[in-house]
Amino acid sequence: FSMDEIGKRAGVAKRTLYNAYQTKERMIAIAIHEYFERYLTHIPYTGPVGSLQRNVERMVFVVNRNRQLRNYISALMSIYFSVEADSDIWTTMHSMAVESNLQWINSMKAKRQLQPWVDPQQLADDVVRLEYSIINDWSRGNIDDDDVVLHVVSACLTLACGAARGAARKQIEDMLQELHTTGIPQPALPTARKRKS
Repeated sequence: FSMDEIGKRAGVAKRTLYNAYQTKERMIAIAIHEYFERYLTHIPYTGPVGSLQRNVERMVFVVNRNRQLRNYISALMSIYFSVEADSDIWTTMHSMAVESNLQWINSMKAKRQLQPWVDPQQLADDVVRLEYSIINDWSRGNIDDDDVVLHVVSACLTLACGAARGAARKQIEDMLQELHTTGIPQPALPTARKRKS
């Protein structure tokens, strides 16, 4: 698609779009971010901000949503893992997932429950890279639909477990044990609204 076409659909001049966004790629990055932020407001969290429970609830909900949008997620993962990906789009895709993980990781750091050598930002970056690599594998058909949520959650928690200590590590270990014993709880997903013709 072109900026001309977007301008026509939006009823604004192409110059107005460039003044607002500078590039088509930046406009796409902002749209991806706004969609994801709106989506996060629909998650029925039970855990408080910065908690393990809340972070797991987000992962479960988002990956379950991804299962319904395989082509869209496959396209996003193709962009994320492309060496030619536009930096605005890549940074947006990476940072929006990092923000949620960083709340929990910074909460552990504040309680002195991270190993002393762990950098919270690097750990959050690595958790997202791991999360996205598993989602990419699923989008390529290498992981079954029924297994992808458990794969994502258990891999990310296993990585975080090695970085945690004390009560946080025990909590992660208990959750991993529970996940492998009873499985992943499946939250209800919001139903898609039907488009009016």
